[in-house]
Amino acid sequence: MSIEIWQFPSSATKADLISTLKELGFSQGENIFFPGPTGTVHMFWKEPRDFVSTSGVDASVFPLDANGKRVWKTSTEWGLRTRTSVWATTFDQERQNETVRRVRKAFGGTFYNDHFGYNRYIVTAKRKSTPASRGIYGVLTLVLSELDSVEYALPPQIAHELVTPQGVITDDNDKTGILRFTKRLDPTRVLLNALIAFLVASIEHFFRETFQILVRYDPEARRKIEKQNKKASFAELVSVSRGELTVEEIVSGWYSFQNIDSIQRAFDDALGIDILRLLRRRKKVRGKLPLMHEFLADLIAQRHRVIHHFSFDRDLDRDGFLDLLHSTRVLIQSAADEIERKLGLPLGPG
Repeated sequence: MSIEIWQFPSSATKADLISTLKELGFSQGENIFFPGPTGTVHMFWKEPRDFVSTSGVDASVFPLDANGKRVWKTSTEWGLRTRTSVWATTFDQERQNETVRRVRKAFGGTFYNDHFGYNRYIVTAKRKSTPASRGIYGVLTLVLSELDSVEYALPPQIAHELVTPQGVITDDNDKTGILRFTKRLDPTRVLLNALIAFLVASIEHFFRETFQILVRYDPEARRKIEKQNKKASFAELVSVSRGELTVEEIVSGWYSFQNIDSIQRAFDDALGIDILRLLRRRKKVRGKLPLMHEFLADLIAQRHRVIHHFSFDRDLDRDGFLDLLHSTRVLIQSAADEIERKLGLPLGPG
């Protein structure tokens, strides 16, 4: 879903509208979702610095034919469509409002907001945020969304049973273990083992990206890092000078975010956040209460066996993998809650 505003300036030409959009920081591009009639020009604005934007604002300058003029009850030759997504930040929405205001002030006319009505701007509720809270929220949202995608795409559970001359063998009457043995041959279990690496990558990505964001915006963390007096390579310095690498990316390279002790050391060294304290807790996952520290250690060990030894747990079925996936989600969300307390304000898009 989105917030669309259809604007019909009284006196603007196509060149006038394009020029105004460029002054507002829009750049020309394509829009596959709204190609528009022949002659339409698409432009886009987004501010990646300090995690200001989530979706940005897209704009389309389009010609109006006789039918379009009749539908919109206007005589103007060119219209302007601007759009933000419903999950856009208030910064994005305010830029859409600013765009509509600038065009209306310069060229007059009317506009229709599909959420708020004729000549009504977007009502924004400013949420308290910082670059760090917005950035970590973005990382958290991405990781949890991708975990949801994996769960949605999992093959369905297969109901295994063996038909023998002595009758049907099920889980309830498998006294010899023959059914369990045949289930271990299910090729789906190879896929589930391969997905363990994805779960570890999700945890690693969350902790590394969060660490980099916190270091970038926490002056005290940067002072602590400076005192460590570690050296950077010449290649790293050149990459920093070219804008290809950041200082916080170099710092995060000092740690492994696939190792519990290293994750603890990274967050404690620079930020004073005790990750181990979090991992020593039990969390409710699908009716169970796993200890997060043991869960993560076992998950990393399983990934190691798959990646480095090509060794698979043939007893890992869909239900067992879901335990691992949900535990991964709970661990990441719990870490985000801990970091939110450290920041002193909610994680959110702003």
